This record gives sequence, C-alpha cells and structure tokens, in this order.
Amino acid sequence: MPTACASSVPLPTEVSLARIISQGLVPATAAPDVVAAVARQLAIQGQQVSAVPHALLVRAPAATPADVEAAFARGDLVRSWPMRGTVHITAAADHHWLRAALMHRTDTWVRNSEKAYGVDTALCERAAEVALGLIEDQGPLTRSVLLAAWQEAGLMEAFRGEDVSAYRRRHLLVRLQREGILVQGPRSGNEHLVMDARHLPDADSGPAGAGVAHGGTGHRAACAHIAYRYAASHGPVSAEDLARWTTLPKTQAARALEDAVELGQEPATAAPEGTGEPVGSRVPLVRAVAEGGVRGGLRPLGPGESAPKTGLLYMRADLPDLLSAHRSAAQATHFLGSFDELHVGYKDRSCLTDEDGERLICPASNGMFRPILVDRGRLVAVRPVGEGLLWKGGAAPSARVERDVNRAVARMEQRLAG
Repeated sequence: MPTACASSVPLPTEVSLARIISQGLVPATAAPDVVAAVARQLAIQGQQVSAVPHALLVRAPAATPADVEAAFARGDLVRSWPMRGTVHITAAADHHWLRAALMHRTDTWVRNSEKAYGVDTALCERAAEVALGLIEDQGPLTRSVLLAAWQEAGLMEAFRGEDVSAYRRRHLLVRLQREGILVQGPRSGNEHLVMDARHLPDADSGPAGAGVAHGGTGHRAACAHIAYRYAASHGPVSAEDLARWTTLPKTQAARALEDAVELGQEPATAAPEGTGEPVGSRVPLVRAVAEGGVRGGLRPLGPGESAPKTGLLYMRADLPDLLSAHRSAAQATHFLGSFDELHVGYKDRSCLTDEDGERLICPASNGMFRPILVDRGRLVAVRPVGEGLLWKGGAAPSARVERDVNRAVARMEQRLAG
C-alpha cells in the first residue's frame, strides 16, 4: 500500500484543498455528466464495481445512477486494465491510446505469466478466438460464461504437471484486455460484461496521434498528454505521483510533466470528441512549491524562477484563483467512495491524512480501501460498506463535523439509491 507521506515533511492541507478543486469535487469544477467526469480525469480507478457510481456522481452533481448505467450500456465508458495493473474506468475514446502508450510497463508481467502459467501467445490467440466467437453469437458476456467457454475449449489444462487454471483465468482476462482485444462494458448486477474492444476508437485516434506505443514516434507526445490530463485533474502533483499513477519511471514522468507545461500553452484544435481535451484552448499548467509543512501554503513559481531539486509540483494555472474563490466549497465535508482518486491517485497523500488515517482507510494493508469522509481537506472518518462511521481518533472532533458528516453521507446515499 502506498504511504501517506512520501517525504519527511508533510504536504500542506492547502494542497489537499487544491486537489479537491482539481478533482471536480466542488460545483465550480464539477462535470456536466458522468462521461465528462471520467474524461477530465483521464482514468478513474474502478477496482470495486459497486464504488464506481459513487466516484462518478460526486464529480457530476446532476447525474443519477441510471446515467452511469446508461453510459456503460451505450459504450461511452469502459472498464479495463489500461495502466498500472489496476482496473480503471476510462472514456471509450481514451481507452486504446492510453492502453497502448503504457502497455510496455507490464511486459515483465507478461513474460512471468508465460513462464509460470503457460499463458503464451498461442494460448492467448485461442482464448481470443473463443471469446470473440461467443460474443459475436451472444453479445457481451458475464465472466462466468467466458471462463466456462475457455474451460470447455481445453485452455485450462495442467501446465508442467500442475493445475494453474485459477491463475490462467485471471491472466487471460487481463492480457486480452491489455492487448486491446477485450474490454468490459455494460453492467449486469455487480459486474461489467466482457465485450469486443476492437470497435472502440483505435490508438492512433487519440490526442497524440499515431505511433503512441513505446518506441513509436508519438510515444513522448502521448506521455505528455497523459501528464497534462493528470496534472490538470489531480494537481498539485509531483513527478513521483505521476510515476506511481502510470508506473512510468520517475525520470520519464518528470520529462512528461515538463512537456505537459509546454503542451498547456498550445491550442487543442485537433482534440477528438470524448477525450476530455478542450477544443480551442487548454488551461495552462504551472510549476509550484509547497511551503511551511501541514499549515503552510502553495506557491506558484514566478517566470524564470529556478525549480527546486525536490518538491516540485505541477497544477493548472488558475488553481490559486479557484481556491481563493471557492475555498468554502473545498473545505466542506465530502463523502467519497472506496478507491476514490482523491486518495489513491497520488503517491504522497500527506496533505489528506497521516499514517493513522491510512491504517483506518486500509486496516489490513491488503489493498482494500474504505469509503472516506473529508472535512476541511483532511480525513475525519471512514464508513465501511454496511457499517457505521469509524472516526479518526476514535470520536468526532466536534458536533459540527459530526452533523456535516452525517448530512454528507445521507445526501450521497439518497443519490446512490436513485
């Protein structure tokens, strides 16, 4: 589990408030609909299916759970493994170019999968043939139907005398999505059905153009677009944050952020529809530094000012003004679902909580995160699904916080109920 504090000096709470605004969690920056909410983030973690509507509704105040279902049913949103070996939700228009740009980061996993479980190219081709044939006949499939078809086709046979079927099932599901053959789309119950991914906009249609795969002519430009979208929707962020979010090496992440600053000065006239890229202009990015510890501030660097060797942050240029104008909305109580990007989208979350708070969010250190309550930019409680509030420190810090937390929970539960 990533640590709350990536350095010895915690980030100021001011950074947390700024991130709340960048994340679209206040009316001034909220999205008009759930597809736009996902597109502006580029990717939203979707590991827990039941938490996805929560993540989208908090960023699109006018939306309903039915709007979330409809977006997946139309194919505007998809669920897959486009990066980091973790399930994410993306706009359909962003899926293939993002996946292609970062696919090389899982090459080691592919080699290990072939060596340990026999999930080689030939097996994947057979699995793809079975899956695509079944989808053509029946439409999008439940996981159980697909796995049964692979079993019946003899793809789960022993490997080197050992039963590796449990591993093969998962590895085939991930690898065929990693390679752009399958993707998850319409939701049925508590799962997203598996469908043919080949009909989505291809990797060459993204904002960086053609050749976005590692080694291609457009790869550096693709990384710049990833960095720009990440910094604009998650900022303030560091190269370490971007490196964790994408698994790009830190040096490459740092270069991508510098490229993103330059990209932010250019018009986005060629941006494809549905990719979250504004047409006509982009919000510029600026470099900034955090100063003064938890109670400190956030200062954009002036023109020509030298960047520090450590602690350099990137964010949208209008963020200080937005924070000044909408501070009360950022400081309000926010009820966010499990795996929300405000928490899991960074390496350094010290502006949001400390190590005690991290243990409250993820007590078993097993990667399963609880829904969180944030007030004045800091974690105040968690609310495990089906359980009551668990306060950081054991009790509500004040009657006002307790009242506002309960109201925030009640409002979101009402929205999630439709």
